[in-house]
Amino acid sequence: MYRVTSQFKATILARFAAALHQLDDWNREPNWKEEECLFRALGYMKRGNFKLAEAELKELTGIFASPPDKKAVAPDVGRERYTKALMKRGLAQLRGEAA
Repeated sequence: MYRVTSQFKATILARFAAALHQLDDWNREPNWKEEECLFRALGYMKRGNFKLAEAELKELTGIFASPPDKKAVAPDVGRERYTKALMKRGLAQLRGEAA
């Protein structure tokens, strides 16, 4: 695993928070593509792999920038959706560990 600086970690955490703020500004929950990117990024950060989290957040930036795909069908999953509230709680836990 690559060593990353505390400044890089803070940058990635800030980018994750900015993505959640963007969804707040749009006043909506993440769609399934956004949800998957956010969930994977959060999981990578919790395991200390901020480089992979950065890649997920770059992919999310592309999803935010592209127009929504009206024909995209969400995968049939039997689990609970990952909401903004759950993502914010995970971010708060990460920030608490970093302090």
